[in-house]
This record gives sequence, structure tokens and C-alpha cells, in this order.
Amino acid sequence: MPRLEPGRIIDSGGQGRMNYYKRLVRPLLFRFDPEWIHHRTVDVIGRMGSSRLLRSWCRSLYSFEDERLRSTIAGISFPNPIGLAAGFDKNGVALEGLSSIGFGGIELGSVSRFPSPGNPERPRLFRLPLDRSIRIFYGVPNDGAAAVAERMPQVRLPVPLGVNLVQTNTGKSAPPDDMVEELAESVRPFLEHADYLMLNLKCPNSQGGSALEEPRYLRDLLDALRRYPRLPPIFLKIRVPEPERIDEIIEIAAPHAFVAGFYPAGGRAPAKDMKTPPEVFARTRGSITGPHTFETVNAVVAAWYARIDPARFQLISAGGVFSAEDAYQRIRWGASLVQIYTCLVYEGPSVVERIKRGLCELLERDGLTSVSQAVGANHESKGRRQTVYAAR
Repeated sequence: MPRLEPGRIIDSGGQGRMNYYKRLVRPLLFRFDPEWIHHRTVDVIGRMGSSRLLRSWCRSLYSFEDERLRSTIAGISFPNPIGLAAGFDKNGVALEGLSSIGFGGIELGSVSRFPSPGNPERPRLFRLPLDRSIRIFYGVPNDGAAAVAERMPQVRLPVPLGVNLVQTNTGKSAPPDDMVEELAESVRPFLEHADYLMLNLKCPNSQGGSALEEPRYLRDLLDALRRYPRLPPIFLKIRVPEPERIDEIIEIAAPHAFVAGFYPAGGRAPAKDMKTPPEVFARTRGSITGPHTFETVNAVVAAWYARIDPARFQLISAGGVFSAEDAYQRIRWGASLVQIYTCLVYEGPSVVERIKRGLCELLERDGLTSVSQAVGANHESKGRRQTVYAAR
């Protein structure tokens, strides 16, 4: 496996593979319906992952690790800080293949306690190529927690596995107490299989809504999780509209030792600056991911990092990351683990290697010996409160 030595950058042809994907593979894929291509891609990666020979071949193409990128998050050792975001492999059928691309961690899901077909309307996935973005209206289709967990004993991954758990999308609102109980019970099947759990407290494209971001119901949920004598580290994916409310969420989470940190969901990035024509945009729906969300998410992560005790809580983030410089800035604003998804669609699998190599260059440029030293480095002092919370 190629390894970046301090002071030396190795050119393994990652840029060439990316250009091959962008010139030849992507134009072909973009001729077909996005959701159909998504399912076929997951199927192919799943089949590839079932072959030890193909996994080894894939690692020889894409894997690149450096000790400077290794970090410990919530007591879990990650070989690098670039993870795969939830949403790509919703049912855990392609995990071994995905892990051979070089991610530092894989997050499957979102998974709900009960099976769900997702939102019934079609189409549910849209490409916005002028903005290198996608728009998602899936509505969390998945096989249900029990079925997904049954696949886990057969999975052997060289990197940590996270499971993203969410309320079942029934298209209707449920009483808050029922939401609390359902999400608490969705944890049970994964207690022995997940390295960490991400509790997705409100999926933006799931119909029916959720009350679990409200402080009193979040408190009930965390109290309900005490029924389990042993829990993997828990992260809370949560959207807080005002930065002042972050303190209340931290106060609720602090007494629960199993809460290891947060995934601060980004605010609504303005669509007015997007290049997609309004008449095309109007034919799409759902949440939007892509580079235009980058600055907004940076501001959200910065606001959270300024308020947490980094010795107690750590942050996971995704949104708008397409390059090593993007990932490095997100880390410097406070994210310990940076997840990607949309850039895979537009840049291809070699983008993972390219980001990791670039991170090593940036660490070397700044005289840092570990990526952990960069976490939160953009904050002048830990005592300063960051209140900027909108796109700049």
C-alpha cells in the first residue's frame, strides 16, 4: 500500500483516474435515472466486496494511508478522517466493497426500526450538474433495523462502522413519546455490531416530521437509552436554528457518558446563487447537497466547536466537501471526522485518495505532525464564543 512519507508526495495517478471517471464514466452514468444508477452502483460495489481478490485489487488502486491522518474519535481509532456519509449504502449491502476505496470510516443508513419504502412520489433523486449538487427526496427507504442488523455478523471491515438511525417514515406525524420509544428501540439490534451510532433526529426529506430535536424530547430519548447496560458511542445529528440553543443541547447531553458528540446539521444554504436555471430547479424537490453548502456548514461547525469541551465531545460533519482544502478547513473549524458523498458522484472514487494526500501536504505546510492538531485550529482561543451561523 503506498504511504506518504514526511516531506515527500507520491504521485500514484489519482488525478489521472479522476479525469478518466469525469471524461468517460460520469457522462455514461448521467444518461440514466439517478435513483436507478444509485441502486445499480450499490449492487456492483456489493458484489465486488464479496470477492477478496477484487477488494485487494481495489485497495491497490485507491488505498493510501499515513500515520499523520490517524486519529482517535470517541475512543475509536480511525485510519484517516475522511468517512462515507450515510445515504449511500442504506441497507448495509456494500460495506466491504466501500471500505476498500480508502475511507477512514463507513456510516450506513439511515435505518429505521421498521421497514419503509420511503416517499412514494417519483422521481426522488435529482442531479444538478451545473452546481455539482444533488437533490434528495428519498424519504429514508430501508429494510428496517432487524433485517439490516442480520447482515452485520457476515461483515468484516478494516475501518470503523457507524449506523445512522432515524424515525420510520410513515408519511404521518407520530406522538412524541412514540418517536422516543421507536428510536430507542432501533438501537437494540446494533448494540453488538456498530462501532458508533448516529441518531438522526430529523431527516429533512422524510414526510411526517419529528419532535426529537426539541430539548424535552431529546432529554426523554437519552434517558430511554439508559435501558442498555452497554452502548457504543452515540452521536446526535441535530439542527439547531439559533446558536444560543446549542448550550441547552450540550447541557442535556453532558450527563450521559455514552453521548460522544454531535453532527451539527447545516442551516439552509441559499439557493439563489446556484447556476441551475430556476425552471429546472422548480422540477426538483428535497434537500440539496453540494459545494454551495460549504460555507454555511463551516459556520455551523464553528458555532458548535466554540461551545463544546473538545475533551468531552467531538464533532462529525458533512456538506460541500470536494477537495483536501475543503476537508482541511472543516477540520480547522472543529470537525474531527469529515464525511463525503456528493463529491463521489461528480469526482469518482479516487477523490478519497486525492483528499487524503492533499491533507498530508497541508499538514506538512503548516508544520503539523497529526491531523488531530488541526482540529479547531481556526479558533483563536477556546474561550471565544462563535455566534456567526449563516452563510458568509
